[in-house]
Amino acid sequence: MVGIRELGICAMISLLKSMLQRWNDWCGDREMELEIRKHLSANGYYGNTAQLKNVRLIAVQRPGWLQVFRFEVVARVQAAETEGPEPEAVYEQLFGLVREDIRHKMTRVRVFRDPRERKQLFSRWGDGLIQLRGAHGLG
Repeated sequence: MVGIRELGICAMISLLKSMLQRWNDWCGDREMELEIRKHLSANGYYGNTAQLKNVRLIAVQRPGWLQVFRFEVVARVQAAETEGPEPEAVYEQLFGLVREDIRHKMTRVRVFRDPRERKQLFSRWGDGLIQLRGAHGLG
């Protein structure tokens, strides 16, 4: 029989895992998050309901005005307007990059279905920047 103490420990571990996942998926930059969602909406996805994950800074140019971030997202594909019943929802796993240049107030967002395409774009966007640990393992 499981005691109250074991249930309490399991509940605490579950809570910690949940908090860790929320922290891992937290973007931390509201403007960047809005730009990502706007880009998704403009490119055939429901950006407002997309689930962003693993938003990480991966390259920076000193003194920090130019930054490159990576992210993953699960987004629902926008269905075409049709008569009759609504089609079943289709979701896609996407791999993205954000390039922010704060000096010029420019943010560029790109998403790909294939992570190799993201890696190719990062090789161009990250050229000459300080690449943080893990940037080469974009996958």
